[in-house]
Amino acid sequence: MKKMTIVWTIVLISIVAGLTMYGFSIKEKNKGDISEESLVTQVKKYLGTYPSLYPLKGKDVSFSSEKLADEGYDPELDSDCVGYVVVKNGDMGFSYEPYVKCSDYMTKGYSKE
Repeated sequence: MKKMTIVWTIVLISIVAGLTMYGFSIKEKNKGDISEESLVTQVKKYLGTYPSLYPLKGKDVSFSSEKLADEGYDPELDSDCVGYVVVKNGDMGFSYEPYVKCSDYMTKGYSKE
């Protein structure tokens, strides 16, 4: 009986530790996704306030995280991150392409403006 309790305790501790480590790895993996989504959300709010800044059909326009911060919009990026969003006006309407660069993460396709 005592042996069984010890075995189950070890199994439960292993499961909890494994799930905790898995959760931290998923959180770190999604860091860029969260930053990119936040940046797009702030650009949409900014363009909602200034709709004349939307690009014309077939054109695109870029909004940097610094510009948003200067205008009072919080892109919610970590202090070591910068980014921008390219807003394109295509056949199917507007599309938002976020790009973020941090010390340990960079969106594929990021280029210095």
